[in-house]
Amino acid sequence: MPRVAPIVRSTRYEHAINALVAKRAEISGAIRFNGANLVHQLHHIDAVLLILGYKGDPAQITPLRRHATRFRKGELYRLILKCEAEGSKANKETAQRIVQMKGWEPSLVERIRQCVNTAKVRRRRKAKAVGHDSRPQE
Repeated sequence: MPRVAPIVRSTRYEHAINALVAKRAEISGAIRFNGANLVHQLHHIDAVLLILGYKGDPAQITPLRRHATRFRKGELYRLILKCEAEGSKANKETAQRIVQMKGWEPSLVERIRQCVNTAKVRRRRKAKAVGHDSRPQE
């Protein structure tokens, strides 16, 4: 009868532990910031972490807070260009017009103004970087 090679199992589970830590942070963030009812999943993840040899208290893993995106890709800058074409000069005025167009509450104007400012700065930096790269070499 031929001999069968023994099954070799790795005792290192860093990749699994890292994935579980990330998942625990995501789920605990959903519970803490969104009020999700996922506590039972946390218990299962904690148990698996301990089985795999996680050193530390799983409850001490920092919850992940995801920021809700208000705009799709490129939508904010298109709205900025539209507002500026209509005669908007200041970022605050542009933000007010965007909030009004989207039908949002006026309390969001300051946050949107910051987004408008950031979008304009990023666009300028990107244009400047492209401008430097496209110059002819002497």
